[in-house]
This record gives sequence, structure tokens and C-alpha cells, in this order.
Amino acid sequence: MSGGGIGFILVIILFAVLAIAGFVYLIISLIDMWKAYSRNQDQTALLFFIISIIGIFISGSFISYVLAIIFYWNRSRRKSWLGIGLVLVSIVLGILGVIALFSFGYDMNDFENMNFDEPMMDQDYDY
Repeated sequence: MSGGGIGFILVIILFAVLAIAGFVYLIISLIDMWKAYSRNQDQTALLFFIISIIGIFISGSFISYVLAIIFYWNRSRRKSWLGIGLVLVSIVLGILGVIALFSFGYDMNDFENMNFDEPMMDQDYDY
């Protein structure tokens, strides 16, 4: 396996670990938002909770990350910085993933060798 292949597999593994860490971070932030609402009747925490739940389904949890960072900003700076770190690490891993794909030989601009008339995944169907 080439260096690009190993790098690509490493980036995929790191993305999986980051996805699990991000999911745990979102669940903990949702629990903390609900606790803040139920304890103090904080309407802002309830609004953040509702928008975060909706945001998980609409935007792929990016809105929920941002709301969790804002929610934790005055409450727990450590958790807020953890959320910022998760966002920054995901950006860095995305850039490293693109670099690994290029070193693996993936060319996104190679349109000359594509045959758009041939079905790709559905060879069994007779067109």
C-alpha cells in the first residue's frame, strides 16, 4: 500500500474518532441545555435545545455545534473551547483528507476518461 493509501486510511479512522467525539459532545450539550432549562427555567437554554435538535436533522449538526459553543461560553469555558477544538480539528482533517486523496492519485478534474453514457452502479439494468 502506498503512502497516500495509508494516509487516507488514517484520515478515515481519525474522522470516525472525531465523529464519535462530536456526537458525545452534542449529547452532553443537549443534556446540559435541558438541565439548565429545568433547573432555572432559562428560556434561552430551551430555545438552544429546540434549535439544536432541529439543527441536527437539518444541517448535519453544524448549527448544534455552534449553539453548544455559544451555550457553554459563559457557563463552562472548558467545554466551549472543546467545541471550538472539535470544529478546528474537523477542518484540519478535511484538508488532510483532500491532500491524502491527491497523493493517492485521485483527480477531481479528470473528465476526459469519464463515460457518462454507461451506467455506473446499475449494470444489471438493460437500458
